Amino acid sequence: MKLCEKNGVKFFTFENIEKTGIVNHCFSTRVGGVSEGKLSSLNLGYNRGDNRERVSENFRRICQVNDMDHREMVFGKQIHGTKIKTVTKNDCGCGVVFESKITDFDGYITNEPDVVLVTFHADCVPLFFVDPIKNVIGLSHSGWKGTVGKMAKVTVQEMQKVFGCNPQNIVAAIGPSIGGCCFQVDKPVADEFMSEMIFASKYICNDESSEGKFKIDLWGVNRELMIEAGILPENIEVTNYCTMCHDDLFYSHRKMGEERGSLAAFLSLKS
Repeated sequence: MKLCEKNGVKFFTFENIEKTGIVNHCFSTRVGGVSEGKLSSLNLGYNRGDNRERVSENFRRICQVNDMDHREMVFGKQIHGTKIKTVTKNDCGCGVVFESKITDFDGYITNEPDVVLVTFHADCVPLFFVDPIKNVIGLSHSGWKGTVGKMAKVTVQEMQKVFGCNPQNIVAAIGPSIGGCCFQVDKPVADEFMSEMIFASKYICNDESSEGKFKIDLWGVNRELMIEAGILPENIEVTNYCTMCHDDLFYSHRKMGEERGSLAAFLSLKS
């Protein structure tokens, strides 16, 4: 994963996904937009109390520097679930050109070019999937609830079901989110991970600074889920940026609460 800057806009890309040569993609930072105050400056959330024109300009900027058209974006209301929607060119503009009617979906897949998949984040894990053989892409939002629900695995299974993808051909990436260094949870949450995934104990440890608290490595859990789904370990790239640690680059819900902007992941097949 590398940090890029173009026309003052900072964003991350993944080397393994870039090497497929068939997609445009990025994960945003909070740097390079026109939003002000606590939302400065590249806020991508229309629901954060920001001026709509500023958010639209932020979308235009991040898309432009990544050779994507913001008018071709597709996004909706996320609910921390594991439902995946197959989208087409008919969905383009959903959320930005016209009001989105997409609800209850936290992931999208498509095999059509110039459809810009978008998911929103402010500590939750962005998951990227590219099948360069079938020319199919997937993008998912996976918070702790989505991770317990095995969102990474569900996305791969949906790509198999709808488009006949072979998981061994899929190139995947796990983007910036809250890291194991900062993701502190109570015992009931840790127990949910343990009950749903037999391997979860490898990624959970006692928080030595707080009695009765635990820390969970969501990157490790999601990588393991990708491997369980059939993706080859060498085809998975994992971030090393924690959104809570790097508030100069990211908005973090855990750190900033409701007074924060939204980051976004973008993925689109080239024409």
